Amino acid sequence: MPSDLDITFDFATVQRAAERARDMLLALRSRHDLARFEYTHEVRIAPTEIPHSHPKLTLNTWVRDDVTMLATYLHEQMHWYLTWFSHARAPQWQEVFGRLRARYPTVPIGGADGAKDEFSVYLHLIVKWLEVEAVSQFVERERVVQHARALPFYRWMYQTVVDDWEPLGAIYRDYGVLPFRFATQMTPDDLRLAALADEVPFEPTL
Repeated sequence: MPSDLDITFDFATVQRAAERARDMLLALRSRHDLARFEYTHEVRIAPTEIPHSHPKLTLNTWVRDDVTMLATYLHEQMHWYLTWFSHARAPQWQEVFGRLRARYPTVPIGGADGAKDEFSVYLHLIVKWLEVEAVSQFVERERVVQHARALPFYRWMYQTVVDDWEPLGAIYRDYGVLPFRFATQMTPDDLRLAALADEVPFEPTL
C-alpha cells in the first residue's frame, strides 16, 4: 500500500454535535422532572446511529429542537417500560397484542409507513401512544401531536395513535399497561426486567 499520504482524523464537528445533544438533554432534565419516566439512567450519544433503547439508551445528533429530543428520549424510555411489562405481566402482554391484531389485521411492513416486521408495528402502536402521553406531560399536547404527524418514519403508527387515541388507550387500560408504573415506583428487580434485551415475543396461539 502507498505510504506517502499523511492522513489525520478530525472529529471536532462530531464532538461538538454530541456535546450539543448532551447539553440539550441535560437542559430538558433541569426544566422538567422526568424521573418518573426514566427507567434507565445510562445514555449513549452516537452521532451516526439510529436511536434505540437497549442495551444502553442511545441517541444521535440529528435532533434540532427540544420537542424532538424529549420525544426521542422518552420514546426509548417507553421501550424499557414495555420490556418490563412484557416480562412481568406476560399474559396481559399477549392479550394486548391479540387485541391490536384483531383491530388492525393488516399493517404496513417496511417503508416510511411501517416497521421492520409485524411484531414491531404492533409494538410501536403501544410505544408511540405512551410516548405521546408522556411527552404531553411536559409540552402542550397539540405541539406533540404536530410533531408526531410530521415525522417521516413510522408514519402509519403515529397517525393511527393520534386518530385512534381513545380506543387504544382503553385497550391499554384494560390490560394494565396504563396507568404507568413509574420508574420511581419500580423495585430493583423490576428495573432488571426492564433492562432485558427484548420485549417478550407475541405468541398468537396463546
